[in-house]
Amino acid sequence: MKTIHIDVAVIGAGSAGLPAYRAAKAAGASALLIEGGAHGTTCARVGCMPSKLLIAAAEAAHAAHRGAPFGVHVDGAIRIDGREVMQRVKSERDRFVGFVVESVDAIPAEDRLTGYAQFVDDNLLQVGDHTRVHARSVVIATGSSPYVPALYRALGDRAIVNDDVFSWDDLPRKVAVIGAGVIGLELGQALSRLGVDVTLLARNSVGPLTDPAIRDYAQKTFSEALHFVPHAEVEAATREGDVVHLRYRTSDGNATEDTFDYVLVTAGRRPNVDKLGLENTTLELDAQGVPVYDPRTLQAGNHAVFVAGDANNVLPLLHEAADEGRAAGNNAAHFPLVSRLVR
Repeated sequence: MKTIHIDVAVIGAGSAGLPAYRAAKAAGASALLIEGGAHGTTCARVGCMPSKLLIAAAEAAHAAHRGAPFGVHVDGAIRIDGREVMQRVKSERDRFVGFVVESVDAIPAEDRLTGYAQFVDDNLLQVGDHTRVHARSVVIATGSSPYVPALYRALGDRAIVNDDVFSWDDLPRKVAVIGAGVIGLELGQALSRLGVDVTLLARNSVGPLTDPAIRDYAQKTFSEALHFVPHAEVEAATREGDVVHLRYRTSDGNATEDTFDYVLVTAGRRPNVDKLGLENTTLELDAQGVPVYDPRTLQAGNHAVFVAGDANNVLPLLHEAADEGRAAGNNAAHFPLVSRLVR
């Protein structure tokens, strides 16, 4: 068993972890970047970058359909080749990921450690079955994962999350999207504009909107663009071969049954903290098992532990993760002196 003593251990080499490592090093601390999964960040692999590539294809199709008012006419039917769409999405996505991987590879080998980390106590980490890391400070930057309710898990590979969309070789014929959050809205609209028959089942609000007038306008707009069902409650989800059967009830109490090729579950995300062994520490944890921390400094209580990016479950956005990573790395390096994060 190898043992490493370090100033700052950063768990997770994503959009928060990489800036945390670099900030700690810039502050003069010794730092170790620990990652058990694939390098490349959620944003680059399965998040905003491939999403925007799919949306760009959808915008091209949408513009082609709406050129007449500008005097631009497309004679004949517009043909969307799903295989070509997905091939471009994946090839460009892989190019973006390559840039991130190159930046990780440029980090000195002695500052990188491969394996999944677990806390043994507040300042001791077990990484895989090969290394123990004694760290003066720890940055938790483990990101988040899509949440799939139990109702849909029995559907096997016909229940997918946004990650899975970007492994498709072709566009499916018909998809149900569960949830009208930001991810559900943008993927649902993009797929619909690319010719996929989309039914979007919204249980509550439209995205993060709270103003009644704006929310109603958004609901009307999406209803005109695709089959948008507000206040829908899914009662049953079953699978027969490669066909998914859904039964859902609408706000007027009527029950509807329909079949789909896939159910895209966009029911929110949860921080990746359940396998960190946080129960072995003296950290106070909230109901989701996330360390209770100060959002102004990202510090967990009075401990030398900082929680950054999607792992803290506040603002799951790329630029927020990067800003929090830099602040957490800087505070971890200067602990016990900590500074407030400027948003």
